[in-house]
Amino acid sequence: MKKKLKPSGNGWVLYFQKSLLKLLGYKPDEVKILIVAKNSCLYFSPVNEDEFDKYKNNMVRNFQKSGGGYGIYLPAALIEVLDVDPINDYINVEIDENRVLVRKA
Repeated sequence: MKKKLKPSGNGWVLYFQKSLLKLLGYKPDEVKILIVAKNSCLYFSPVNEDEFDKYKNNMVRNFQKSGGGYGIYLPAALIEVLDVDPINDYINVEIDENRVLVRKA
């Protein structure tokens, strides 16, 4: 699915509908998201509280509640990895089991 990023401070936010997160099996109040950058793509994977210490030196983010959905804050450095101009470009969001793949559309 094609999406636009929304500006937030010095970075950008990628919003997800609550129904999509439910379909993925994510509980936004209980799970954090591990973000891995590889080959101009971002991979989002859920990390439960009991696994958090294992990933404490990696990019791990909480969901932010917004209206009827939730967002993930992405700092400007991650947007550069995607080679995206967030004002003009769209990103492509793909789902693979319970992982989310984000890349330039």
